[in-house]
Amino acid sequence: MPRPSVDYSLYLVTDSGLLPKNRSLAEQVERAIRGGVTVVQLREKKLSTAEFIKRGREIHEITRKYNVPLIINDRVDVALAVDAEGLHVGWDDCDVKTARELLGPDKIIGVSITNLDELSRLHGADCDYLGVGPIYATNTKPDHDPPLGISGLRDLLQRKNFEGLPSKIPIVVIGGVNTGNLQWIKWAASGEERMSIQGPAVVSAIISSEDPEDLCLSFRKLLTAPPAFAFSQHEFKLDDAAEVYTNISSILKNVHEHKSMIHHITNDVVKNFSANVCLAAGGSPIMSENIEETADLARINGAFVLNMGTASPDAHPLFFEAIRSNNQFGNPVVFDPVGAGASKLRRSTTAVILGAGYIDVIKGNEGEIRTVAGETVEMRGVDSVDTILDDEGESSKTKALLVSTVAQRHKNIVVMTGVTDWVSDGKSVIAISGGHMLQGVVTGTGCSLGTVIATMIANNRNCKFLSVIVAIIVYNYAAMRAAEGVEGPGSWAVAFIDWLFRLSGQSGMDALFRKPEFKELGMSLEIWGRDSEGNLGESKKVRL
Repeated sequence: MPRPSVDYSLYLVTDSGLLPKNRSLAEQVERAIRGGVTVVQLREKKLSTAEFIKRGREIHEITRKYNVPLIINDRVDVALAVDAEGLHVGWDDCDVKTARELLGPDKIIGVSITNLDELSRLHGADCDYLGVGPIYATNTKPDHDPPLGISGLRDLLQRKNFEGLPSKIPIVVIGGVNTGNLQWIKWAASGEERMSIQGPAVVSAIISSEDPEDLCLSFRKLLTAPPAFAFSQHEFKLDDAAEVYTNISSILKNVHEHKSMIHHITNDVVKNFSANVCLAAGGSPIMSENIEETADLARINGAFVLNMGTASPDAHPLFFEAIRSNNQFGNPVVFDPVGAGASKLRRSTTAVILGAGYIDVIKGNEGEIRTVAGETVEMRGVDSVDTILDDEGESSKTKALLVSTVAQRHKNIVVMTGVTDWVSDGKSVIAISGGHMLQGVVTGTGCSLGTVIATMIANNRNCKFLSVIVAIIVYNYAAMRAAEGVEGPGSWAVAFIDWLFRLSGQSGMDALFRKPEFKELGMSLEIWGRDSEGNLGESKKVRL
């Protein structure tokens, strides 16, 4: 008898200790199945063998009624006694070979995978699906292995790691998976070079729910709907200055017409400057660190700027909630990993934020971006010490490859600031000249670039990459013009905000370009493309 074809898209793992008051496990399981659960795993660590078998038979009556497979956790003897459809084993349980000999050829066998070593040891095993995780830390299983996180999940799911296993072996992910992060996990781990995730294996979210049927219906909708943050992107060209100017005018026109709200979680020391920059650039700033209003602010459909600032672990729940709320409504998220390489705490906080949800733009200096890339970089506070020397020749290509590689890995846009600013969407790289040295001696100028980027993207969600390029051009041009005739950083900061306001107003750069004295910006773009093998082609320069 052949093994049954199984739909693993919504896999329920039970835990009787999490049930709502006055609710039986049988009732909770049946409600969940009515909502769309496709597989049930019975996990009962505290029951005696006799009680486990009795519970198994009770649950099996329900699952059979709906033609849903019942999988028994760990216990081959219970699986046989109940005549369950399958067994799930970990690495401290019965091995796959022995389980197959005892259960026979027609039963389902699933295996827990927590790391690459376990996956490599499984090659050649006769198993039917894999449960990969934990993705996040969870209280459901306090003794679990270290969480994989999104980065670890991406690495593990590389197809090359699955040699010796069926080419399309089903994979479910477990550990902290809920309706707030399911789409992000599946989207972040997807790609031609990776194995596909069939769905989540869920414990506490469903078992503890007062309305498991409705919750499971929500899970099912999320499994089929495209993520709100995954906007299709319009193509654009930057072949010459005229095309660049046309694109700038189009982006700024949308900003002026909509004046979107930009939610900031940022350093206290830069809040005033960033708020004034936001207003000057055409946005409407709000500085809030109240976790209770993050969802309400996200509903306004603006954008969100997260400046890591004071990297306290106490702020992690706030970061998670703000990112996920904005992901839910498709609002762009801009992350500034301030001083990411300066301490172990900042490195770990950066990793936590990047794993919390989709980040549209990562903006940082060279040390911060190299830290995001996984390098160990010496930093003096927020400043890079260990740098790639210049922006010419091989160093130029090294920087271009760095930003494009990070952008490819995170499926987003990466901005690396410096004397030259580098921006990539993983396919193209653009080096943007301009700006002024006074930007480096005024607190908040680096952070507030993230504000301008968020303001541009909020109103141009189908042109994110172009919006980031325009934001940097406008920002650097304002910095250059503000330096004309000023005596120092104090007067420059005032003039800079004036110039941002002037450029982002109704007339904007479109009008300025028509005046003879503004025919050239005194800036340039250098543009690279990457081929299918990831190699950089020859660059092309556009003088502005």
